[in-house]
Amino acid sequence: MPGGGGRASKATATATTIAAAALLCATVAGGIVLYKKHSIKSDKDKNNTEDNKTENVKSRSITAEEYVSKVIANEKDSSSSSINVQSISIKENNDDSSQQPDDCRILKPNTITVTYTSTTGTCKSLAAKIVDEIKSSLSSAGVLLNNDDDNNDGIVVRMRQVAEFDWWDELLNFAEENDNKKDGDGKIPPVVLFILPTWTNGTLPPEGEILLSSLEEISTDWRVAPNHLAPSDVRHSIFGVGSTAYDASTFCKPAKDVHALLTKLGGENLLRGTVAMGDENTGNVEKVFQGWKKGVVKKVSDLVRKSSKNSCGGGKDKKKTTAAAGGDCACMSEDQNTESVGCCQQKEPEEEKTIIEEEEDDDEDDYDDYDDYDDDYIEEEKGEPEVIDLEDIGTAMVQSTKSKKGPPREMVTAKQAAALKKEGYKLIGTHSAVKLCRWTKHQLRGRGGCYKHTFYGITSYQCMEATPSLACANKCVFCWRHHKNPVGKEWRWKTDDPHFIVEEAVNKHVSMIKEAKGIPGVQADRWEEAHTVRHCALSLVGEPIMYPRIDELLADLHSREISTFLVTNGQHPKAIESLRPVTQLYVSVDAPTPESLIEIDRPLFNDAWERLKYSLSCLKDKGQRTVARLTVVKGWNSDDIDGYAKLVALGKCSLVEVKGVTFCGKSDASNLNMTNTPWHHEVVALTQKLQEELAKITAAGGPDAPPLYGLACEHKHSCSVLLARVDQFGGEIDPVTGRRKWKTWIDYPKFHELAARHVEDPTFKFAVEDYVAETPSWALFGAEEEGFDPTDNRHRKKRKHPKYTKFDLSGVPTHDDDGQELSAQERNRLKMLMDEKKKDVGDGSTVYTLKGGEKTVEDASLMFRGLTVTK
Repeated sequence: MPGGGGRASKATATATTIAAAALLCATVAGGIVLYKKHSIKSDKDKNNTEDNKTENVKSRSITAEEYVSKVIANEKDSSSSSINVQSISIKENNDDSSQQPDDCRILKPNTITVTYTSTTGTCKSLAAKIVDEIKSSLSSAGVLLNNDDDNNDGIVVRMRQVAEFDWWDELLNFAEENDNKKDGDGKIPPVVLFILPTWTNGTLPPEGEILLSSLEEISTDWRVAPNHLAPSDVRHSIFGVGSTAYDASTFCKPAKDVHALLTKLGGENLLRGTVAMGDENTGNVEKVFQGWKKGVVKKVSDLVRKSSKNSCGGGKDKKKTTAAAGGDCACMSEDQNTESVGCCQQKEPEEEKTIIEEEEDDDEDDYDDYDDYDDDYIEEEKGEPEVIDLEDIGTAMVQSTKSKKGPPREMVTAKQAAALKKEGYKLIGTHSAVKLCRWTKHQLRGRGGCYKHTFYGITSYQCMEATPSLACANKCVFCWRHHKNPVGKEWRWKTDDPHFIVEEAVNKHVSMIKEAKGIPGVQADRWEEAHTVRHCALSLVGEPIMYPRIDELLADLHSREISTFLVTNGQHPKAIESLRPVTQLYVSVDAPTPESLIEIDRPLFNDAWERLKYSLSCLKDKGQRTVARLTVVKGWNSDDIDGYAKLVALGKCSLVEVKGVTFCGKSDASNLNMTNTPWHHEVVALTQKLQEELAKITAAGGPDAPPLYGLACEHKHSCSVLLARVDQFGGEIDPVTGRRKWKTWIDYPKFHELAARHVEDPTFKFAVEDYVAETPSWALFGAEEEGFDPTDNRHRKKRKHPKYTKFDLSGVPTHDDDGQELSAQERNRLKMLMDEKKKDVGDGSTVYTLKGGEKTVEDASLMFRGLTVTK
């Protein structure tokens, strides 16, 4: 490349200056440090010592076996009871990384690196597409590629995850890569393509944070020269994936930030300052990507063509490169009229001048035919070296998008509809759906009902699970729908008639009931009764209260004597205030602090915490049954119980449901694993602690003090426990058992009578106590049945039964699979095994944060809980 030698010398000088400065600093500090190439690290890395309680392992790929060994070794050596292992990359066998030499560095000439980070798999898929396209384009043009560790001078095209690189090392220590780079050697400058998603608050996902943090540190490090990357001649281009449903300033913010930082460091954008951005909210990701891919492939081909011309005498220094074995042009062929990307043809000096002029013209016109983008999602920098304020443009783009006139579009795209149907959803109209709940099928077969049957007396096989809005304002990590549904902060879609939705929902539900007749074990009488829907759980997916005509939909359900259990995530408090009476109104309380709410719910609203508190405060004035629902995810939101108590106290909620998260399998959209699912005894302990914290607030007094709560019910099968207000649901204490009687069940006919009277006379008010019913003894907390209806039979898959049925407080088994007490000798043996386990993993729960933000929990006290025997 022209001027390549000078740039290499400048890079060497820069590295030498940095090395000297580092050596000087180390000497002043009292220690002698010998500078070594590829050893510049961030201050964060250097400050990690053996005494740190948190070990930070950056950009290292290890096997799962190595990780387990490392965890055990760290536990043995650590004086801390908890180690947080951050950013450890578990090696993926299906990645492209194994097909390229490890010493092929980002800034090495003749190297094209496509790097990505991905949460749902979208960015990984896009990265694979552009790698294939570049390889195909170059191969068809006769360009030599370096594949599968070939030992040649061909171009390397490879795909890597962002977390696989030590970005300090790659971007600072590149002088050696250019030492052998000479003008006219036919090599293209290094090219780096970034494909980046947008995570919470406009950040990269946890596994990709290393990229932005490294670039920010490098760009502000006094040891790094201005325009440090210029000597490398590196070209970059960036494709961002985001959603305009979130705050406008966060739309594709990671992609914009990476572009700005690389430009500040002297990097050159392959597409002259363009940042391409795909919007998942409007479904244009693929369209914008195709335009970006076309532009990138064209520019890469141009780089190859120009480098080939320079190698054969077309450069500005007019030197000619000949084939190693002879005097002919290296790219000459027998047919002088045949052209390829790398063919220059021998030309006379005056013709070479023309080529040079044409190349200069090309540089001005390279972008004239680059018109395949959606202009609303492109950003360009104007002028050098300043970078345009990208966030301001992002805001303008979103405003421009919103101002486009036209009829409201349908909520669900064809891709989303296909994904939802595949999972068993029956779509209704343009934004609603029903699905047959597994508990409906369970109770049809006499295998037990759901926790709502135990807590509130619903008939599970007569319950319809539905939603009038598939869209949601959160993207919770524990969402059991794996984010197949749309997202949005406000309603902007076509609106279907509420009566149509109810009618279709009932019809489709009954149709699924009819299909269930062939399921083995279905009881005929229950199957007949199931054709009449008596309950509707508006909690299937999405945010039902977003639907603008939710009040009319509720009225239609009540007119059919169908009870309503409406679940909201607490992000639409105004809708809660204006809502008509429902049988039971829920607000999901997923986290006890603002920080943990952002981490676990990943809300679209910037003021999500304030909205949640406002929603809870609205509950105390509703008059009907209200519920604060806590979903416990171990390692994520199972601490800070006093924070939960303060939130519950805001609404003086009638009931508090505490339920362990249900693990629904691995998903690209979720970081959860089985260790995040709590055992029932853990949910019980958390609920008891919550009861104590609420009692403390009550004892402190004041106008906002909540009433007393008691442990009313439990459903072990669902890992669920119910707290209830004593003043609304508490009965007398049984003199024989010493347990309080409760009235948490619902008198459904009475509710419909009261709701109908309210419709006739809106001034008529009714209260929680007006439609309560006594809770049966088997459903009460502490009952031997543990919430399982004795009229049904417990079914275990493959006839597997727990190996141990009872445990002491430390988790050591006390009773075998038949309920017989273990001998003292056997209990001591099991205790010794647990003690050995505690030496390895520590006493209590230890949370490890892995690559991608996944958290695993190890607890020796649980080692015997999941063991089974076959009977």
